[in-house]
Amino acid sequence: MRVLIISHTVFSNTESMGKTLSNYFCEFDSNELAQFYIHPQAPISSICHRYYRFTDRDAIMSIFHLKKGISFSTNEQKDSCNDIHMTDFTKSIYQKGRKRTPFVYFIRNIIWRLSNWNNKKFKKWIDDFDPECVFFASGDYSFMYRIALKIAKSKNIPLYISCMDDYYLNNKNDNSTFGRAVHNRFMSIVKKTVDYSNAMFCICEKMSEDYGKYFNKKCYTLHTPASFIGPLNTLKKNKICYLGSLGYKRDDQLVEIGCTLKKIGLHPNHIDVYSSEKRRNILEKLTLENGILFHGEIGSSEVINVIGESMAVLHVESFNESTRRSIKYSVSTKIADSLESGTCIFAYGPQEVASISYLHDNDAAICCFKRDSLELYLRELIIRSDERERKIINARQLANRNHRIDSASMLLKKVLMSDS
Repeated sequence: MRVLIISHTVFSNTESMGKTLSNYFCEFDSNELAQFYIHPQAPISSICHRYYRFTDRDAIMSIFHLKKGISFSTNEQKDSCNDIHMTDFTKSIYQKGRKRTPFVYFIRNIIWRLSNWNNKKFKKWIDDFDPECVFFASGDYSFMYRIALKIAKSKNIPLYISCMDDYYLNNKNDNSTFGRAVHNRFMSIVKKTVDYSNAMFCICEKMSEDYGKYFNKKCYTLHTPASFIGPLNTLKKNKICYLGSLGYKRDDQLVEIGCTLKKIGLHPNHIDVYSSEKRRNILEKLTLENGILFHGEIGSSEVINVIGESMAVLHVESFNESTRRSIKYSVSTKIADSLESGTCIFAYGPQEVASISYLHDNDAAICCFKRDSLELYLRELIIRSDERERKIINARQLANRNHRIDSASMLLKKVLMSDS
């Protein structure tokens, strides 16, 4: 069956969301897929060969009838699908856009409402592919919902919505009248889109349960697939590592763990942190005085090596109240790889966050939910090799049930074909 994927990011072998999308569709034939996306990046995947890229810059230029986007096949027009070179000015605009303020939401949505994304060239690209359904990787900008809904309605085909984060039940800008107004307008188009859709795909069981009740819509859980088949047969070092983003105040959690390790006085007495973090106010905390050795960013193959050689890999979430609301349904893409790896997971954070509760409920990690228990659980992690091994066995069983690279894709294909 022919599936049109609408998303912010493109299929990729390296970028987090792009990798997840690639894994979701790994059981599909590349000729069954086409992707409309808006990020300047070029495809880095063999999953799909047919693309239409229409960026924010294209949207602005199209208002003045100067741009129509680009359609290309990675098989036939390799020179057409390079990354768009971004000037310092363009990069600064994207950086400001990442702040997700009510004003940024408002302006970006207005630009796309005025744009000519639905031009003759795009319509011909759609007609040539002739999709049988639309798979929409959702986000927090209303214009993408309008695009997905318009295409599905115009072709009179089913629409499926994929949710990888909570953009609906938590409004992070609810502290201002304008922020509430922008979110209300956003939710208006979200509900119209969900009402039209056949089903929703959610990142975790808790999200599926809550969204099913809130939207009165059938929800399926698509767990993030692991990027390899483990376990990683690497000689273990006396090392505790953290890999990934330091957003949502995760740096504070790492400092607490690092300082506690120094206090305990056993080995390892620090955390090895690997991240692309550049913010000065965060990097200033990541010191050996706080029990942290910061290594900077590493490639995906090196990430796997670091996980494999470590005695434990950390997953942390903040106890901050507003942050807890923002990450309630978040499940880090690194969790699937950690479960599969054969390395023990140590989870530190509030139990109600989906990622922490998922690990705890499946007995797949050593979990600590309170600051005053941190020293006790870290001692257990370091000293009790039998407990580490028990958690590893449970983690690998969980990975085999939910995170096989083909399982999510097979479920997705089954659901899409059932309505075709």
